[in-house]
Amino acid sequence: MEIEKAKEKILNFMKTEYKGEDIRFCSSFLFGDSKFIEKNKPLAELFNSLAIVERPNIIYIRTDTELEINGVNIKDLTEKLHLAAFFGGDIKSIKQKRCDVVISENLSFFMSEKPNNAIFLYNKGFHLTKQISHFVKRLEFNRLIFFGDVDCQGVAIFNSFKKFFNNIEFYPDFETVKFIAEHYNLPLPKDYCKSEDFEYLKEIVEFLQEKKVRIEQEFLQVLFYKKKLKKPEWIK
Repeated sequence: MEIEKAKEKILNFMKTEYKGEDIRFCSSFLFGDSKFIEKNKPLAELFNSLAIVERPNIIYIRTDTELEINGVNIKDLTEKLHLAAFFGGDIKSIKQKRCDVVISENLSFFMSEKPNNAIFLYNKGFHLTKQISHFVKRLEFNRLIFFGDVDCQGVAIFNSFKKFFNNIEFYPDFETVKFIAEHYNLPLPKDYCKSEDFEYLKEIVEFLQEKKVRIEQEFLQVLFYKKKLKKPEWIK
């Protein structure tokens, strides 16, 4: 479905039938896919601008460094419960040790890999970009890394963070992307990147389109596990 038609469908629903249901219910009701609105940034922004109650912005976090949020020891919670979660709009105080910050597009990496002098944050696609950005701006960090799928959506999410942070890095870098594409059979891309996706990471986007490949974040984890690819220093 074209984005403009989808926008029109959302607008009509919000004007005539919407009674405060959450984004996933509305997405399933309108498009038969509970994540369709979330996966398309213009649709998510439109829905959230019209929603009666904003979706709770829960940020998921793991760390091996000294970090306290509202007096709660996040390192201790990570060790005991594997992760912590908090409302991004309810942060009264932060105490921390300077470290790297890694934003993960996918849950698999966030849950399975261990941070090494780093704070891991789970982005869940587009809809937490602003909330996570506001939180990260309050942190002291050495490096800020976005680790996502090497495809159109991954690049687009990176672009949304780039608007908040000029110094954010994309992982995997271009040399790693070339190495993987040249040595492994990879699936064809689901779609072609739009012109706005070329704003940043142009070299990677052009390479993906030329080779007709995409690299999932989980595949890099497999290469880490098989010791075919060296882990970045922010992963244990």
